[in-house]
Amino acid sequence: MNRVVVASLDKRFKKFEKKISATALKILKILNKDGVEADIYLIDSRKMRFLNKKFRGKDKTTTVLSFEEPKNFICPPPAGGSKHKKIGEIYLNADLRGLDADQRGKIQRKSTLSPRLSALLVHGLLHLFGYDHQKKSDRVKMERVEKSLISKLL
Repeated sequence: MNRVVVASLDKRFKKFEKKISATALKILKILNKDGVEADIYLIDSRKMRFLNKKFRGKDKTTTVLSFEEPKNFICPPPAGGSKHKKIGEIYLNADLRGLDADQRGKIQRKSTLSPRLSALLVHGLLHLFGYDHQKKSDRVKMERVEKSLISKLL
């Protein structure tokens, strides 16, 4: 059994919490993951720009940021003695207004799911499992897995 905690840092996005949680659990099941925990935060473009600048040195907003749990990180066990292994945090930009036209287009093309945040969630979760898109070969592999996951979610 997996655990997903979704929190909206803006009340406008609260309506997405249950859908994001259910979709994340379904993605983890498709990926044959068990006993993992992920935290997902729904934020606006302004907060995303702040995080992107602080952690990546890029002074612009983006669609999704993922932060893997550091290897061998000593994390105190949660109350109740959960046996889940925390894999990291995902920040999803639930606000399209701050994105440039190219970024909006990418989201709209990927958004075969309702809501469109599900496609970003797939991308963020794959980052937590080590997928990357720095090199072309890695990008091609990640996009192939993304498309496969999205088709299985339909």
